[in-house]
Amino acid sequence: MRKHLRQLHERSAREQHKEFLAEGVRVCSELLRSRWYRALVVVVRAEAGEQARQLAQELARRGAVLYTASERQFRSICQTETPQDIVAVVSYPHEEPVWGERIVVIDRIADPGNLGTIVRTAVWFGWQTLVVMPGSVDVYNPKVVRSSAGALFHAAIYRVQDAEAALAEIERRRYVLLGAEPAAGVPLERVRLPRRVALAVGNEAEGLSEAVRQRCRVLFRIPGSGAIESLNVAIATAIVLYHFWHQDAAETVHARSGSRS
Repeated sequence: MRKHLRQLHERSAREQHKEFLAEGVRVCSELLRSRWYRALVVVVRAEAGEQARQLAQELARRGAVLYTASERQFRSICQTETPQDIVAVVSYPHEEPVWGERIVVIDRIADPGNLGTIVRTAVWFGWQTLVVMPGSVDVYNPKVVRSSAGALFHAAIYRVQDAEAALAEIERRRYVLLGAEPAAGVPLERVRLPRRVALAVGNEAEGLSEAVRQRCRVLFRIPGSGAIESLNVAIATAIVLYHFWHQDAAETVHARSGSRS
C-alpha cells in the first residue's frame, strides 16, 4: 500500500489508477463535504491528534479503507517536510462537463501553487466549473490539491484533450469568452459581466495561447502603476473574480431597491 501511495505523486500513476492524494486535515475535511469526490483509502498517523482521528473514522464510515501508519511510514508516503496527520487516496470523478453560467478556462497554467490558488478563489466566488486546457499542470498534483485548501473537491473539473474542440463547445453553448492580458487595451473596470461567461487565464510566462486569444470576445487588462510587467496569474484571477462578484452583487442590490449606481 505504501508503494502505491508513493506512486501517486507521479502523474503517470495517477492517470493509470484514476486516483490521487489528499493530504492534511483541512483538505480531507473538504473531501468529506464533497458531492463529487470520495475517498477510497485513508491513512492516519499513529500519533495523530483527535481531529485527524475523528476525520479518518468518518471517512472510513463512508466506505474508505482505514490504515494506521508509524511516523516513519507516514513520512515515506507524504512529500511535505512536515506531514500532517492524515492522507487519503481519492478516486477521479466522472468528468462530465457541468455547464454552469460561469466557468474558468485554465490555459496552460504551469505552477501547481498558482493553479491551486485559482481553484480556491474560483470556488469562493462561485465559479465552480473549471475547463483545464492541454499543457496545464495536472489538477490532481498533490501540490495543487494542497494549494486549493480542499476547494478542488467543490469544483467541477473538465480536463480537455483538444483545445480547439473545447473552445468550439464553449462558443456553441453561447458563453462570452473573456481573456485577461496585460497588454490589452480595455481596462477591467469597463468590462460588464455577461450572463453566460467564460474567463480565460493564461500561462505565467506566455499568457494566453493564440487559440484562446483568437476566440476571446473581449481582452482586458488590470490597470496598475506599470512599475512591473504583470501580476502573478493567481492574484490577477482573484482581482478579476472579485470585480465581477462586486459588480454582480451591486446590480442585485440595486434591482431589489430600485436604485441605480
